[in-house]
Amino acid sequence: MYFIKSMTAKFLLVSVSVFCVGCSGGDSVDLGTVTGVVTMDGTPLPDAIVVFVPEKGNPSTGRTDDSGKYELSYPGDSKGALVGSHTVKITTGKPLDETISGDADLANVDMSDTTDIDTPPVESDGDVTQRRPRPKPKKGDEDPIPAKYNSKTELKADVTGGDNTINFDLKST
Repeated sequence: MYFIKSMTAKFLLVSVSVFCVGCSGGDSVDLGTVTGVVTMDGTPLPDAIVVFVPEKGNPSTGRTDDSGKYELSYPGDSKGALVGSHTVKITTGKPLDETISGDADLANVDMSDTTDIDTPPVESDGDVTQRRPRPKPKKGDEDPIPAKYNSKTELKADVTGGDNTINFDLKST
């Protein structure tokens, strides 16, 4: 009888230990929620892709609605962006189809500067440092947003813990 009680106690001890280690949040990152409005020459810019690229780690993305409002999402279904300094890229893209995954926002953005990712997303099970192919623009599909806001961006933003409201008023010239 003592043997059964001993085995039961050991099983419970191991189970509780595994549960505690599994819930310790070892893969968690410091995120701040980021929302804002993107305008072009004072007019809301709908269907724009907003990408915050941190100095180290994964980028966060969002898409503006009809009123130019956006909210950033971090890989792994988390809201926000890594706390710290970011380079910001804003570009246009075709509206998302309901059958496209949430990562589709990154399809039209040059992600070449994310090759040294130190903070993989929580659900990552592979090499997240691989580059995505950069699509070639079709003739007549030129981005109405000047390069100084996307491919040659001059935009910077600092994300702090908690709520961040970061607006962008882009100029077409």
